[in-house]
Amino acid sequence: MSRWLVAVVVVTVVAGAGVGAIVVIGDNPDGTATADTTAASLSTIAITQTDVTTYEETTATLGFTASATVASPVTGTVTTILAEGAVVEAGTVVATIDGAPVVALIGDVPAWRDLSTSASDGVDVRQLEANLVTLGFDPDGEIVIDEEFDEATEDAVTLWEESLGLDGDGEVAEQQVVFVLGNLLVDTVDVTVGGAASAGSPLLTARVTERRVLLSTGGGSVISSFAAPGTEVSTGTIMFANDTLPVAAIEGDPAAVPALGRDLEDGVADGSDVRLLEEMLAAGGFDADGWMIVDDHYDLGTSTAVLAWWQSFDPTIELAVDDVVVPIGSFVVVPDGLEVADAIVADGTMLVGDTVVMTLSSPARVISTTAPIDDDTFALGASIDVEFPDGTTEPGTVVAVGNVAAAGGTPGDTPTVTIAIHVEQIPSSVDSFVSIPVTLRVVDDSVPDAYVVPVSALVALAEGGYALEVVSGQDATGAPATRLIGVETGLFADGFVVVTGPDVAAGLEVVVPS
Repeated sequence: MSRWLVAVVVVTVVAGAGVGAIVVIGDNPDGTATADTTAASLSTIAITQTDVTTYEETTATLGFTASATVASPVTGTVTTILAEGAVVEAGTVVATIDGAPVVALIGDVPAWRDLSTSASDGVDVRQLEANLVTLGFDPDGEIVIDEEFDEATEDAVTLWEESLGLDGDGEVAEQQVVFVLGNLLVDTVDVTVGGAASAGSPLLTARVTERRVLLSTGGGSVISSFAAPGTEVSTGTIMFANDTLPVAAIEGDPAAVPALGRDLEDGVADGSDVRLLEEMLAAGGFDADGWMIVDDHYDLGTSTAVLAWWQSFDPTIELAVDDVVVPIGSFVVVPDGLEVADAIVADGTMLVGDTVVMTLSSPARVISTTAPIDDDTFALGASIDVEFPDGTTEPGTVVAVGNVAAAGGTPGDTPTVTIAIHVEQIPSSVDSFVSIPVTLRVVDDSVPDAYVVPVSALVALAEGGYALEVVSGQDATGAPATRLIGVETGLFADGFVVVTGPDVAAGLEVVVPS
């Protein structure tokens, strides 16, 4: 990775002109400078006291963290297709194939089967129900957002299909929906109207402008204590409170166990949901006495750890271990790398029915670069200033450091790893670019309240070292008189140099080449 030193130096240049005869400088016994008799303009500048900072800079690339390919779920003739630059959200008709709409919904698990009341339980049903509720097709709050396609789901599907101009039969054909990871912006369209689409072939490619994971909970409860937007989500992060009890996130595979789907108490049937809960409790340190065994079996040791977890969230909870019942929905399983986005309902809301109450997301754009493996400048969590092409600068944070090292450019170079930097505020001037170069800047050295002069003001002394020629008044003819003062040089920055010495003071006029 190539870098170079730059500096930001704020100095006030005060240039003056006097009449003198300065051509060759030498030392008189009294320290004054002698001059020849040729009249010349004497250019001077005042010594300035200011902060001097040098930076290390390197180039990087701002791009999107993820792209998406939306494939056709069916073979047929393309009758409509979105245009480049179109926005795809939950409910967007991406295309029509043989006149039938293909609708985008939010979810991590792709559509793979027809869904109806005869379908077996599955996470794809849960995804569908969460979207139907979010889109407003469950006005009476009848849907239970779970893995079962029941009559309430059928009724909501019927309303949704009718809104699309279809004859609502309450069944969702596999070719009717495509699940996408979040909001998309179409970059390229791979088919044309009138052309053929094959099942599994690309309809369009897009960038993921907002990763979305929908978190829901049951009705008849009060929802409160939402995690703050921007909170990083990991195993044990409290998302919100459901009737005063915490609902936690567990990082894992939501396709296997999307959420706690039943109440848990001593004596309940064994299951992988029990193991997930116990792993979370163990990781959080809630089994201080070691009574809980992490397995698929729920017993009083598990209840003891659950009670410790609850009391860490709300110390006022008083309950006998025998009475602990972990209610349905007490944890949700989410992919890794997410952060809290927005709460969809207000804090303190009493839910009428099952509702999507908040969304999780991940940074849509990231700044990528590489750095030597021993470069602490780009350690995880380090702060990096990012300058965008429009000149604006925003603070960034190193959010990921690669664990696969690549060889350096030449033999003997230190291997490098990839670095990802997140910036909260991305200027609107770069919105239309899929990728664009940016400049990373970190402080290399800094001298506060330094005395600064142009480098050209330095006078090299025959005996070694440097001096400044300063104006000390006027001679008998009225011409400016000067003398040399010895200085030590410090930080060089952007054509200026920091100087120190017993005679150095702010405001002294020093001679510079005219």
